[in-house]
Amino acid sequence: MRQQNSTFRRAHPSWANACVGENGDPGYVEYSKGFSKAANILINAVLEDHSIHLTTDIFVYPICFNMRHSVELRLKGAISALQKLAILKQRIINFDFMGSHDIYKIWFFFKTESERLDSRFQTINSLLEPTILDIAEIDPSGQTFRYPFSTQSTKHLSEVALINFVVLNEKFSDLETNLDELLKIYEWLELEYNQGTPSTLHRNQIFFLAKELPNRSAWTDENFSATKNLIRAKYNLSNNALSKILNLIQDHYALAPLIGLRKPLAGMDTPLLIDICDIWVEFNEDIKNSDTELETTITYAEAIEGVLTQRDSAWGKLRDLVTPEITAGSHALFYFAYDYGFTEYYESLYPRYLLEIRGEIDHGQQTIRDQFMHVFDKTNFLDHLLQSLYALGHRTTAEQIIARQDVAHAFHWLDKARSGELFTPPDFAQYPTDCFAENI
Repeated sequence: MRQQNSTFRRAHPSWANACVGENGDPGYVEYSKGFSKAANILINAVLEDHSIHLTTDIFVYPICFNMRHSVELRLKGAISALQKLAILKQRIINFDFMGSHDIYKIWFFFKTESERLDSRFQTINSLLEPTILDIAEIDPSGQTFRYPFSTQSTKHLSEVALINFVVLNEKFSDLETNLDELLKIYEWLELEYNQGTPSTLHRNQIFFLAKELPNRSAWTDENFSATKNLIRAKYNLSNNALSKILNLIQDHYALAPLIGLRKPLAGMDTPLLIDICDIWVEFNEDIKNSDTELETTITYAEAIEGVLTQRDSAWGKLRDLVTPEITAGSHALFYFAYDYGFTEYYESLYPRYLLEIRGEIDHGQQTIRDQFMHVFDKTNFLDHLLQSLYALGHRTTAEQIIARQDVAHAFHWLDKARSGELFTPPDFAQYPTDCFAENI
């Protein structure tokens, strides 16, 4: 236990206490952001001061040291994350974190291993590399801005002479932006790998492949064999590997529409879903007047009474339609809209909700009415259902519901859903997105 008069201890005020060690469990990224933010605060202070009191000649050393050390930590954090991704692909990546401080060697290791694991790292790596190599050239081991002389008593930076703070600010800002994008790519790929796509190709390549296929109805034609031979050669696939991919495409919500198929929704058919949406709009007429200001002269008690009456009326129309399967299906569509990155997530939601709903009914914990109305009562019920329909390749159904009720003006996200921008993952350059697939 630390002594009460120790320098590194807790004290008052409590807001000034920093969480360290196991209290917060900081890793490479958290450490790196501390150094980078310190560098940014200092460089901005010097620029605002115009080097009058806070001179460039003095602050260049802590600023560049913090920048350089932040990048080393970021790269080590990137390698640590890469190791976790590799495990998901049944690979092992070994790296000496404690003994490696040479920026060039760390970068070369990360660049090589990341692109070997997944070719989609190439684009972000090409953006990161120029500035990282600049840092590696001027300060490979973290000593250049730390001491005036090397261990061989050579003066540091003797061949540089001048360093411009405006250039430093621009270059480091761009580097941080790209490093943040790299974090997003890790998170996305971790989710993707966890879907367990059974293929030698990554997801984006499968989308490319699917777009080269004719409609499913033409797969029995004689010339389809020639198409498959061309695809096998282009993607270096065996007959078995291509067969698995073709099966995947036919049974995938975002891919099937590319070959003229629509995978059915879980738990309900399209006409029934449209009926449910019609009933929801009937009892939520305000959605048609979202641009007008409604009068609010009724009391709270009157409002509650109106909601309960409206709820009873809505259930009167829903009672004969709703089953545990339909309830689970509506839950899956509603909650998928919170995280529609991967359509496999939607498929996992339905059986989970169906099991829970049946269990609660069997044990008398909730009625089918309570369970269905739990999502039907929500003011964003229609928003979420429509977003999920676009993401799952059921654009036609979504457009039909919108047209029937004339509610296109009520959804600020609609243009992005129609274009696919709403479902865009981290930037993989030329690769198409998972749920985008040309607005299927």
